[in-house]
Amino acid sequence: MLTASVIGCGYGGGLSLDALDDSSDYELIAAADPSADARKSVADRFPNVRLFPDYRDMLAECKPDVVCVATPAPSHAPIAAAVLGHGPKGLLLEKPLACDVATAEGLLRQVRDAGYPLVVPHGMLVLPAAQEVKARIQGGDIGRVITVDVQNAVDLLNGGIHWLAYLLDVFDNDRPVSVNARLDVSGHDVNDAVQVESCGTTRIEFRSGVRIDLRSGNKTTPASDVLPREEQRGALFRVIGSDGVMEFSAWAGSYWIQVGHSGAELIERPLPGGSTYHQIFLEQLAQNITAGRPDYRSAELSLAALRLIETAYRQHGENDWALGVPAQ
Repeated sequence: MLTASVIGCGYGGGLSLDALDDSSDYELIAAADPSADARKSVADRFPNVRLFPDYRDMLAECKPDVVCVATPAPSHAPIAAAVLGHGPKGLLLEKPLACDVATAEGLLRQVRDAGYPLVVPHGMLVLPAAQEVKARIQGGDIGRVITVDVQNAVDLLNGGIHWLAYLLDVFDNDRPVSVNARLDVSGHDVNDAVQVESCGTTRIEFRSGVRIDLRSGNKTTPASDVLPREEQRGALFRVIGSDGVMEFSAWAGSYWIQVGHSGAELIERPLPGGSTYHQIFLEQLAQNITAGRPDYRSAELSLAALRLIETAYRQHGENDWALGVPAQ
């Protein structure tokens, strides 16, 4: 059994805490967060876990095998680099790897050079419904894909990175050739300690002609006429092919498909009871550690998605991002 700790006990950190506690592969031993309220919340739920206001003290005293980093986005890279200095057996790092591509590339290079397994928990890369959708698109069930429309109620950096990492995996034999974005930056919105757009549209075109239109920001309200209302959250995808249409939600356990002139069908593919996508990633990480075979696929897709986002954001600045920079 691997010992594990969590740095950052907000929403993302809570997902890792629950997943580690539920997994037979791990013993959850410690967590760190500068917020006394956050530490108290963890103490109430996990009374046997050691708690620290400073993650450096936690690393030095507890020496966990696996560390989950779930702090605000600008701190991901420096904290991950500090964790690597303590020689962990593996690392879970929330997205984005960093707020700019150059820093993210440097961090991933450092991880790979050290040989440490790393996972970035992009849920759609493991959720059964999303993976079956991927298989059916790649299998040509709706013919040649023409467009993918994504209604995303979160900004590109904090939400869109999930959807783009997934679509890059779906179209893994294709290549983006252009990115064009129109983003409203007048609101000075801040999410996860970075400045982001209040709304916008980003169009990405692939070499094959596939086009992705991704609407983002807090002024976007996802809505579908065919999916259950309780599953319309986070983001909605509508994939239009030459012989059919598919609709699905980012975190849902079902998808809708219509092929040709046949009747439409709503197909349910939920996660097994009690499981979460964080737990799936962490158990994959444990397997990679045991086998001595690091798998960087989720990190590489996250980095590729960040490249597209940086390209979109740079259209609103010159040498520096107008968006996606640490909030002042």
